[in-house]
Amino acid sequence: MSHPRGRMAVAAAIVAIGLIFAIGGWWWGMGRYTVAPQLASMDKAAAEAQATRGGFTVAYAAGQFDEKVAKDVVLRQDPPAAGRILKGGTITLVLSLGAERYQVPDVPGMTLDLATAELEQAKLQVTKGPDRYDDNLPKGVVVAVDPPVGTETKPGDKATVFVSKGKAPLTVPRVIGKNLNDARNELISLGLEPLIAYKQSDKPRDEVIGQSPDDGAGVERGAKVELQVSEGPPQVVVPRLIGLPCQQAVQQLQGMGLQPNPQINPNGTVFAQQPNENTPVAPQSQVVLFCQ
Repeated sequence: MSHPRGRMAVAAAIVAIGLIFAIGGWWWGMGRYTVAPQLASMDKAAAEAQATRGGFTVAYAAGQFDEKVAKDVVLRQDPPAAGRILKGGTITLVLSLGAERYQVPDVPGMTLDLATAELEQAKLQVTKGPDRYDDNLPKGVVVAVDPPVGTETKPGDKATVFVSKGKAPLTVPRVIGKNLNDARNELISLGLEPLIAYKQSDKPRDEVIGQSPDDGAGVERGAKVELQVSEGPPQVVVPRLIGLPCQQAVQQLQGMGLQPNPQINPNGTVFAQQPNENTPVAPQSQVVLFCQ
């Protein structure tokens, strides 16, 4: 017959073993887990700090564009907030890349096919505008894009490309330095339309001092050529000199940039003058003094 104490020891051992299995089962089933913290909507630095305080490691999945959420803000986490996670486990975050934007690539100078491929890679819808003449780029290559190069665009925005037709058939002549009438006649004879704009200048009146387009530019028949034309040097108003000693009048005119021409008696008194007082004249104009 077994001893009562032996039976009690066996029973105690069985209970202990049962407790060990129960505790082990709890540990493997529940005890080694905790809940994930709320990291979504935090910026990257704050999310990492929060995870570190909880003893977790942070990993990152590929970011995603989002029109409303700023760059580097957490969009999603795995496991989600309050989801079960191993203590010290890893939380995977998906960060926002911000709004999806692209810059219009530098396509002028490329062939149309290559430019189209570059623009489509920037997720733009490409349309072709009318061809245009260009003095510098050969026929068949892109001369411009609208919106301009470097403009920030959204996926699906439209971009219009313009292709060169080569240099225009007419070449603008150089007319700077010519008289307005001669310049105008030369341009008209080529089928071009001169536009006149007067400007202040020390050059003689009606001398062409600027032109646009520049000489050598290619243009089509009927194109406008703007001519900047001198108004002539600022005029000087002849003062009243009658009654002054002739030599005093000479000095006054010289000080004004005019050319005095005393007549009869240079040491006398001015009794007449030509041009008359208050007459506007060009600088270095001659003023005759009649002295007696």
